[in-house]
Amino acid sequence: MTTQPGRDWLDLSSPPQPPPERPEASSPSRVGPARSRLPPGVLSLSAGLAQVRAGAARAGSQAAGHLQPVLAAAAGPLRRVAPAWQGAAERVGAHPLAARAAGAARRAGALPWGRALLLAGLGGASLAALFLVWCAATLPPLSGSRPSPRTLTIQAEDGTPVARRDVVRGQPLPLDAVSPAMRQAFLAAQDPWFEDGYRLDAAGVAAVIGRAFRDTISDGPRSGGPRLTQRLVRRDLIGAAPGQPRSLADRVREAMLVLWLSVRESDARILARALDLARFGPGLTGIDAAARALFNKAAVSLDTPEAAYLAGLTLAPGLQPDRDVNAARALGHAVLDGMVMRGTLGATEAGQAGRALDGLSPVGTTPVTRSGFPDLVLAEAAGRLGPGWPREAVLRTTLDRDLQAMAETAVERRLDAAGRGGARAGFLALGPDGGVQAVVAGGASLVDTPEARRAASASLRHLGRDGRPVYDRLVAGPMPAAERRTALLGLLAGLARPPESTDDPSSRDGLFIGPVGDLLVGTYLSGAAAENGAGDGPEALFQDFSAQVAKARPAPPVSEAREGARETGSTTRPASRPAWQNPGERPTATPALRGVPRVIDTGRLRLDGQSVRLAGVEGQGGTLAREFRQYLRRREVTCQPAGGADLYRCRAGDQDLSEVVLFNGAGRAAPGAPPDLQAAEASAKARKAGVWQ
Repeated sequence: MTTQPGRDWLDLSSPPQPPPERPEASSPSRVGPARSRLPPGVLSLSAGLAQVRAGAARAGSQAAGHLQPVLAAAAGPLRRVAPAWQGAAERVGAHPLAARAAGAARRAGALPWGRALLLAGLGGASLAALFLVWCAATLPPLSGSRPSPRTLTIQAEDGTPVARRDVVRGQPLPLDAVSPAMRQAFLAAQDPWFEDGYRLDAAGVAAVIGRAFRDTISDGPRSGGPRLTQRLVRRDLIGAAPGQPRSLADRVREAMLVLWLSVRESDARILARALDLARFGPGLTGIDAAARALFNKAAVSLDTPEAAYLAGLTLAPGLQPDRDVNAARALGHAVLDGMVMRGTLGATEAGQAGRALDGLSPVGTTPVTRSGFPDLVLAEAAGRLGPGWPREAVLRTTLDRDLQAMAETAVERRLDAAGRGGARAGFLALGPDGGVQAVVAGGASLVDTPEARRAASASLRHLGRDGRPVYDRLVAGPMPAAERRTALLGLLAGLARPPESTDDPSSRDGLFIGPVGDLLVGTYLSGAAAENGAGDGPEALFQDFSAQVAKARPAPPVSEAREGARETGSTTRPASRPAWQNPGERPTATPALRGVPRVIDTGRLRLDGQSVRLAGVEGQGGTLAREFRQYLRRREVTCQPAGGADLYRCRAGDQDLSEVVLFNGAGRAAPGAPPDLQAAEASAKARKAGVWQ
């Protein structure tokens, strides 16, 4: 028997094995023994699961039967909209970009890990979309927040109000209810290019989004959107202060709101909304509230100087309108310059408005409010008011209205005598407990320092919250003389600060400190025409106040009068040189050395052949040493040992020479110097005297 060519031969000795049977193709007879080997519990569990599946299937069929009419009714509108969606999908799919995107997705899916990366990208896009939806759902209202109205009244010792601090928001006003001068001044301050045309195209949208992610708002010409709208959204709607860190959500919300307002509202409506939400000082929101509170008139009646003053306040909302008057006037002049630049105000009209602005002050502005004393007392009382600000609070202080009137009269007389040509005068009187009983600020307000806080705490007598007393201290203990003197020096250093706009190097301060009865009084006079160059102006101011007090109050005993005359006396000085001022007087100690010294430098003397080093002073040579020598003018000096081999506290008459040197900036305080010497150095620093120029 022959075989066909090309075929494999079979091995007859080992017949072919049949293929192994698949488990699912096994006969019941073969499966039965395996099942019989399972435990009875497993068999019962399998049967129970099968019954559950069958019941779920029957329930699903019944539910589908009940829901079929509802689903059919809901699918009706979808069927009508489906052609439109289908057409839109076809148009999108036919776009070349869609084809490229689909091709890129297929290629990415074919790469190793491509599907994972593609899914991760789709997940990130979904999260981004959800984030945008959440930002849109949490946008702040376009009307802004409405704070609860609050009123805080600061009273004098007799209960007379001397200042008010209100939290109030005005009523929304249409644009024609605001004077044209106010509208133009506000635009000159916030966005001089607001009325220029712009296009919100793709580049403009990108510019708006980019500016929303910047921390500063540019003042230059805009591109893509108005700066006023961005300031309105960021500062007034979202509430982000300049320089305050912002979250990613706030940046996205800002971009959304700017685009929404730019598309949906006109420039006039945006300007009206910005005027209604602008801040004109702490607690004062809206042009309606600002016009009525500061100038007691409606917004439609504001003239150009008043509009410039208010618009300047919007540039620095932290300024207190009745305290920071000089700073607000300076900003108002900048607003007038912006109005001239925009062409809405002529040069002649701007000059007239500037002269009127120099004499303009809000209603209720007094020397007390300009001193900053009410705000210091309010800051000190904030902790005692408890959590949450009250609707109405009353703070009574130690301010004596009679002494205050005398101080204001004396200051006005000295300014008139100086010709008011850039001269500034101030006055401060502390009671026995360190409380402020009279204060006049001629140039700057009190600085919030530890000394000022202590004086404010001593000045607080009564605090009421919503008609209930919270704090009462009718009687306070006396403050040590050295501590009260140090506090007065520190407070005077704040009052004598020159305004930021003052750059006249010939301006020179003069200070004088002395007692008037149980009061410790400090005065200062500043200006190029400030008198004789010998500190006589501040001393004359002091003597004027002392004379008024002596006339209005009973005279002290003869012994006290002699002591006061001795302490307030001053040495006659020639008018041909810049004077060194006496920071105050002290009782003379028992001398250890006495004689006429020879000046080595401002910290060392040669007395009876012995080297004497002034305690607490690091001396200077040169011009300052020559001025120190001229100040002493062969006067007799008494020196008391101060702990070191050559360390002394020396006095010329009643003046402590260490304090005189530091007070006039002729030296620096040595490490570990006493507090009174450190206070004298701080006063020289504040006045930029001597080495601190």
